[in-house]
Amino acid sequence: MKIDTDYLIIGASAAGVSAAIAIRERQPEAKIAIISKEPIAFYSRVLLPKFINGGIDKGKLILRDKNWFAEQNIELYLDEAAEKLDSNRHALMTSRNNEFTYNKLLIATGVRPAKLPAPGSESESVFYLWNLADAEKLKAKMDEAGGGKIVVIGGGFICQSFVNIFSRANFDVNLLMRGKYYWSHFVDEYTGKLLNEEFEEEGVVLHQEERVKEISKSGNGLIVQTEKGREIQADIVLVGVGMIPNTAWLEGSGIELDDGVRVDEFMKTNLRDVYAAGDVVNFYDIILGGFHRQGNWVNADRQGRIAGINMAGGSEPYQEVTAFTIAVGKINFIFMGEYSRSRADKVVVRRDTDNQEVREYLFKKDRLIGAILVNCPQDRALIEKAIKDKIELSKNEKLSLAKAETPLDKTKIYGVN
Repeated sequence: MKIDTDYLIIGASAAGVSAAIAIRERQPEAKIAIISKEPIAFYSRVLLPKFINGGIDKGKLILRDKNWFAEQNIELYLDEAAEKLDSNRHALMTSRNNEFTYNKLLIATGVRPAKLPAPGSESESVFYLWNLADAEKLKAKMDEAGGGKIVVIGGGFICQSFVNIFSRANFDVNLLMRGKYYWSHFVDEYTGKLLNEEFEEEGVVLHQEERVKEISKSGNGLIVQTEKGREIQADIVLVGVGMIPNTAWLEGSGIELDDGVRVDEFMKTNLRDVYAAGDVVNFYDIILGGFHRQGNWVNADRQGRIAGINMAGGSEPYQEVTAFTIAVGKINFIFMGEYSRSRADKVVVRRDTDNQEVREYLFKKDRLIGAILVNCPQDRALIEKAIKDKIELSKNEKLSLAKAETPLDKTKIYGVN
């Protein structure tokens, strides 16, 4: 069946819905359609851990139901996946053999969990948590097990949620990580030790510098075998080893792919009338002056809004300092801007061991491009401003910033101009 639209959005995601709202505000009569692989309407993935541990009911996950889309005069096509894009004809073919035509198209297909590259990782007792279906299966398995042994594999942000869920549900939790400490590719050794201590206080058994060789069945459970020869029993295995942009269906379409869909600061792709936003994009950050992919809910929502504005005739760049917060037990983290150490020329670390506060400042040459704040949320506004203002520090100013005995308000960024 052929379906004509003015604005076609692929993905009932934070970015997709935010874009639809922005378009509707500017184009009251436009024909807007959203297609989604999901069988249900727009819901919160952020709240899935709370659903699994019984903190909220399934109904509380739904952010926008079918009635809302109908009230907004937005056509919603669920359980339907994009399969082929023909940008020359402004047409999209789907898994239900529908052909959607569009004037403007938004790709907001998000990401999916990377699979563990080890034999046995496809077992029905090995779980990845990304969508509601994953959460429901995991919750059912937990209820069935009623306790037991859990192995969490990986050092990604989702693993922290896994550990939190199971330690509170009175499961015996083992955490396997490749580094000496958790998030070793983001934080320094001191912070890593704080994290490890926090996990151990929760009763988590840590297995450092370990890689999985194989997962095999053992009675009603599993055995996780590591490359060092260790064997760990498990009733349930959870994996968080990274995310992959959902772009496979775009191969051969002519769209530029580079660790996601590459877009400029206006969320435009290299194809005419095609935009992209959210976790799927590798976007040009005009504040940092380069491309990067930053997956989180707030970022996706804001990018979707910018995409919608520009699809509807605007010309507004995305110029936010990307940031998100996460807590590991009693430790509060804020990740801001470019926080990957591998992309920085210099990392300046300042520690206040009395208050367990750590500040990591990431520099490209002399310019501040990102930060990781540990237990010091009061710094957020100043750091965000410094990144936006493209502030630069000399070698001596960096040395001063690192010294705990130097008051912060006597350093550049915090007080001295």
